[in-house]
Amino acid sequence: MDTFLMTKFTIPPGYGMGAYSLGHFLWLAAIISATVAVAAKYKEMDGRHRRYLLYVLASAALLDELYKDIVPIVTGQWNWGFLPLHICSISIFVIMIHAITHSVRAAEFLYAVSLPTAVMALVFPNWTAALPCCNYESIHSFSIHGIIAMYPCVLLAGGFRPDARRLASVSLIFLALAAVAVVANAVFDTNFFFLNGGDDGNPLSLLERYVGRWYILAFPVIAAVCWIPMYMIPARRGKAR
Repeated sequence: MDTFLMTKFTIPPGYGMGAYSLGHFLWLAAIISATVAVAAKYKEMDGRHRRYLLYVLASAALLDELYKDIVPIVTGQWNWGFLPLHICSISIFVIMIHAITHSVRAAEFLYAVSLPTAVMALVFPNWTAALPCCNYESIHSFSIHGIIAMYPCVLLAGGFRPDARRLASVSLIFLALAAVAVVANAVFDTNFFFLNGGDDGNPLSLLERYVGRWYILAFPVIAAVCWIPMYMIPARRGKAR
């Protein structure tokens, strides 16, 4: 408990829970179970109750992010790396926009960008190398990525159908956000969007080890590998119906 309020920037080495440990697998099991249960409940709801549930998920994501930022400010551990400029942090605001406006493009962004990045973060967590299971930032990292992955899954259960024709606009939004991350990284010496290197536990670090800074060129390939099955499977199901 002495390390509960420490961050990955301030905690001494040797406390990490480790990826693919019992704690990691328990978190994954809890997130999958919660996602299945909430999606099934959302599918049965009428329009009014669906809106309430989306508000609850959006509020939970925002409060989770605020909790992550308030603790280091109060304890004097603030670091520019806590700015909400990672893809998953930005996804929180996209979730809020969708919950309020029900924008189809926001839903497409959450499906095409937020879902795969949140899932990859949960499968390849970069915080487990430094943080123990009983740590506020470790708990936040699992819970926030769980909510971000859950939200588009809930939309799918409610009838949302991805459309590859919207990927062009989603890609433009992503590139604009990446440009903001480039500027922020240069000004604050941060690593938003992992543009300045892959963190420990992130598969990008393996690519970086072999090809250096050219690992950034793998981003479009990774997107294609994710998007081909993500859009081919719903399209085929639509044709079958």
